[in-house]
Amino acid sequence: GSALGLMKIRPVWLMNPEVASRLLPLQAGLFDKVIFDEASQLRVEYALPALFRAKQAIVSGDNKQMPPSEYFSTKIDTGEEDDDDNGIDDLMTDSQRVEAEESWNRKEIKDCPDLLALASAVLPSKRLEIHYRSEYRELIEYSNAAFYNGSLNIPAKHPVSEIRRVRPLEVIRVNTEYVEQTNPGEAARIVQLLKSYWLKTTQRPTIGVVSFNKKQADLILRQISEEAQRNSAFAAALQEEEIREEDGEDMGFFVKNLENVQGDERDIIIFSTTFGKDKNGRFRRNFGKLGQQGGERRLNVAITRAKRKVQLVTSLPVADISTCMAANRAPSTPRDFLQYYLDYATRLSDGRVEEAYASIEKLYKSSSRVSAVKGADSFVADVQAYVRELGYEAVQATERGAFNLDLAIVNPKTGLFAVGVECDAPRHPLLQGAYHREVWRKAILRRSIGVIHRISSRDWYQDRARQQDLLREVVISAIGQGDDQ
Repeated sequence: GSALGLMKIRPVWLMNPEVASRLLPLQAGLFDKVIFDEASQLRVEYALPALFRAKQAIVSGDNKQMPPSEYFSTKIDTGEEDDDDNGIDDLMTDSQRVEAEESWNRKEIKDCPDLLALASAVLPSKRLEIHYRSEYRELIEYSNAAFYNGSLNIPAKHPVSEIRRVRPLEVIRVNTEYVEQTNPGEAARIVQLLKSYWLKTTQRPTIGVVSFNKKQADLILRQISEEAQRNSAFAAALQEEEIREEDGEDMGFFVKNLENVQGDERDIIIFSTTFGKDKNGRFRRNFGKLGQQGGERRLNVAITRAKRKVQLVTSLPVADISTCMAANRAPSTPRDFLQYYLDYATRLSDGRVEEAYASIEKLYKSSSRVSAVKGADSFVADVQAYVRELGYEAVQATERGAFNLDLAIVNPKTGLFAVGVECDAPRHPLLQGAYHREVWRKAILRRSIGVIHRISSRDWYQDRARQQDLLREVVISAIGQGDDQ
């Protein structure tokens, strides 16, 4: 009775499954709904007591993110984090790997690797298809291609010139020596980067540092604390940043290795890729935990934590990471995915934006995606030509997905997109309802483009002068007079 009285006062409980087992009465259907988050990390036996207490269970997770930590313990752990990492992935053919994964998921319920795998097999599934975190699509585009086969819809839109200026992915090549499973040169460079963010700007971004192994994380922390002892301004900033909160949520500065960053997000993520050539100039293709089976999941989690920018402090010789790119084959092992990511990041960082996009196009598993792009038909070309007559730059912003725009018009003063033009109503499965098509889509797009204007092809061809005047008014009110006016 008293327990249920407590339920009335506090209808929503937030706890981990272990605490739920200890605190709550063992009563079937105690809760109307039990929601499991990050279910890929939850072993089934830990979830069972909470499932028993649920009338309805909702299981949420991502099978491209981290499984339970024991999932990888297929090798004897010698404590040497980067023993030769010829894990299961590198020895198996593609078909053997798929077979091993499938047989693993077909075992009895108690042997199922995690709650998400079990739920996926027996419950109806819904996919979340919209990605909100990244302010620049370039931060998520690699994962979208490599792991989600283009199924994520990304609202953030910026001109190529703005991507070159902002560099959402920045590669900082230090090429320092890899010694005793650490890279002191990379650690030192990260301390310098932190000083530049904390000592010079009034508006500090939230920052997380991620290393590719535990020993490097420890070394970075040591170097940060040495700097704090030498430099009182740095020490004060560090203290403030470690306890930082935004909207009641912990946004504190952290240094973690790849294993522990799932669920975190920060404005800027700084990586130390750690591995590199030894003092004799030799590069052993060791990537510790990253190189073992499922390492690409760790990579996917880590590279998708940043809202505004990723900085890769690296000593890795990209061409030597794997033979994958030289052989022009699609990635299958963790080191293949790492090579493709670093190649993509390097091209973006160097300002070779179109090349970067082209380099990940081959990651898509099927060509069916291409047909989803509405070709630049004569109507779009016609509108584009008129905008150029007005003296403005209009680029085709077509891409696959619910946030596709036919044209985006650049504000020459800011270099950003000011007006998005829809030539006829957008068509996409997520936009079948009028609310999603007319209200929700526009509200999301307005985060990066202030004005969205639609022209119907019928109106354009039947009453062109009026439609041109309307478009001209929209553009001028958004941007101001064009240079040629």
